[in-house]
Amino acid sequence: MGRTYKLRGEANFKWRGADVSRVENFSDIVFALVLTLAAVQTVPAAFDDLTGLWRDALALAACFALIMLIWRTHHVYFRRYGLEDGLVTILNAVLLFLVLAYIFPLKFMADFVVRFNTGGFASGAEVAAALSLDQVPWLYVIYGGFYAAVNGVFALLYAHALRRAGALGLDAREGAYTRFEIEQALGIIALTAVIVILAFSLPVFIAPFVGILFALIGLVSWLCGQRAEARAKAAEAAEAA
Repeated sequence: MGRTYKLRGEANFKWRGADVSRVENFSDIVFALVLTLAAVQTVPAAFDDLTGLWRDALALAACFALIMLIWRTHHVYFRRYGLEDGLVTILNAVLLFLVLAYIFPLKFMADFVVRFNTGGFASGAEVAAALSLDQVPWLYVIYGGFYAAVNGVFALLYAHALRRAGALGLDAREGAYTRFEIEQALGIIALTAVIVILAFSLPVFIAPFVGILFALIGLVSWLCGQRAEARAKAAEAAEAA
């Protein structure tokens, strides 16, 4: 038996998904497997190895945070709409595959960044052996490509929910914030594309720092949120008139 939720809501949504379906149960298993893969580490053979695991813990925390953010987005989607038709099942399967494959470049990126910034590399030669400057743009292609693909699937899922707005009984505010999810995902994809282009266009000694631009995701979300709230208020005012 799946878990049963007492239907409630959010600030901008009523929850329509009551029972956790087999699709969601299977998805939770895959997310748990992904987190397990992120935590996989050779058992320390000496005490010095054990005390050095703090860098691995930091990298794991970064991976854990991003995977849990994706899981939360997935969870909220099913609670908001309660959709489980053929298209949702297919898109969900694609999403799970992407997340499962994404953990490997994500863990590599997190491990490298933590080790580089905490003196974990013994020499410049060891850094170059792990990741050379000419490989950095391609790392952004791999990392950014998976991240953009995950957001692309969420955009398709929310677009499908928006097409079913009438059948789902979405009100004006819910419709506006469903559009917000689509625009936010597309904005992240566009930002990722810009970062990849800059990584290939800028001098090799600057390219490693373009990843800082991922911090602009917060700005993208804020701008999309402002648009959504304006649309929601306009629609509510039109309904009240």
